[in-house]
Amino acid sequence: MNWLLLSGLTVSAASALILVPLIRAIAIHAGLTDKPDSERKLHQTPVALGGGVAVFAALLIGLGTTVLIDRHFNHFSLGHFSSKWYVLFLAAAAVLLVGLIDDRWPLRGRLKLLFQCLIVASVVGSGTIIKQINVIGFHLELGNFAFPITMLWLLIAINALNLIDGADGMATTVGCIVCAGLGLLSSRSGVNLTGTLCFVLSSALLGFLVFNRPPATIYLGDAGSMMIGFFVGVLSIWSNTKESTVLASAPVAILALPLFDSSAAILRRWLTGRSLYATDRAHLHHLLQAKYGSLGMLAVVASMCLITTTLSFVSTYYSLPWLAIAGALLVLSILILTRSFGHAESKLLAIRTLHFCRSFSASPTQCDTQKQHRIHALQGSGCWETVWEPLVELARSHELASIKINLNLAWLHESYHASWHSVRLPDKALQLTMCVPLFTRCTKDGRELVIGRLEIVAPAKSPQIYTEISQFIEHLNELVPQIDHIIESLENPRKADPGAFFWPKSEQLQGPLGSTPKGRTDATVLSSK
Repeated sequence: MNWLLLSGLTVSAASALILVPLIRAIAIHAGLTDKPDSERKLHQTPVALGGGVAVFAALLIGLGTTVLIDRHFNHFSLGHFSSKWYVLFLAAAAVLLVGLIDDRWPLRGRLKLLFQCLIVASVVGSGTIIKQINVIGFHLELGNFAFPITMLWLLIAINALNLIDGADGMATTVGCIVCAGLGLLSSRSGVNLTGTLCFVLSSALLGFLVFNRPPATIYLGDAGSMMIGFFVGVLSIWSNTKESTVLASAPVAILALPLFDSSAAILRRWLTGRSLYATDRAHLHHLLQAKYGSLGMLAVVASMCLITTTLSFVSTYYSLPWLAIAGALLVLSILILTRSFGHAESKLLAIRTLHFCRSFSASPTQCDTQKQHRIHALQGSGCWETVWEPLVELARSHELASIKINLNLAWLHESYHASWHSVRLPDKALQLTMCVPLFTRCTKDGRELVIGRLEIVAPAKSPQIYTEISQFIEHLNELVPQIDHIIESLENPRKADPGAFFWPKSEQLQGPLGSTPKGRTDATVLSSK
């Protein structure tokens, strides 16, 4: 049996090594490339997409070869294909097609999600369904919720692998180790079709990694990363040898790293009021790359995945389900405590939770009169307080109810969020709400670039509010030189002093610029700096 599996792995890896250069040439000729920009995609030259096609083809060749050899020499020792296997491969091809369309002609997030739901529904309808969750000895029968929970799990897996595919070799490395781990879980009592598929996919990704390692000459693209996530989601259900309808601790723990990254991204965007579809450079791979470099990032990610995979396998082998979860928590704790990733989101969540709990113990009078000034610099080196403090002072002087700022400078790994509330917000019917873009002229080609937005809430008690808002907006243009100065200080830290610039109109505000403004201010910096 070992030689049978080894032959499949060899054919799969060799197929990837042969197919990737061919797919790369076709993609470049067809214009299917990932082009750099000055904001988020920071590679120097266009890089071919379509790596997922090569991985999928190598997977089919490797698995087909293994099955044919098994049929001829071992008389179906791996088992037989059921109908759900054919649905699996057709659905994977559909995911690949949607991803290719998105790579060539970018789709809206909700449309892509709709296609994913339709594909996943067909898979769940074919019999791949989670009827029971078994985590650390806790059994939960899903009953009527089995169908939606299974769909949710598969969608999470698809998009979790898609989200971490933002750096050379990242998703490939994670997918390779995760698939190998799922293969081990599936093959505890002997090699079978599920385990073979896991190992062959891992081998195909290993062959692809030769071209995808830093500096990458071809990317998986959305097609490849979503396809890998789809296979991982399905195989995590199938890998339970006792019953293929149970989602156990070990497969979930193996996926700890991509699940943590996607959860942190959702939490970060939700707590800062951004769209869940918004892009930034605060993902796991961005922060690890900025801290350890490209190769160091892959080394850290591979080590973390190996820890969760090893402990998950040991937990299954010795029937210690808590060990798999402990391994996942260990990895997450290391990332947070070393301030490599997740500490900003954790602190932001803790602050919001604390404020929420305190609101229950405060009287209505305290809620209306309590004046607080809080700034929490979680990450980042940009001196954004020199922009934020005058804004708070202006908001107070013009009797605004609330302001919120969101800045996202992807090329500098800087993301700043702050909010201020003077008193309890007025009723919705008495609110005047505006969203104003913030600009910088500090770009390579000299063009003005939107780097964020300012949300304003004012009490609409009289027509005088129009004058107050107009005066407030007029002052925003004076922020542009200060924003430019901060950006220059970040790009050239030796040439610029971020504290040397003062807001030109500060003398016109009520109160000195350096005074603490009344109201409640919550500021958060999310960055790799």
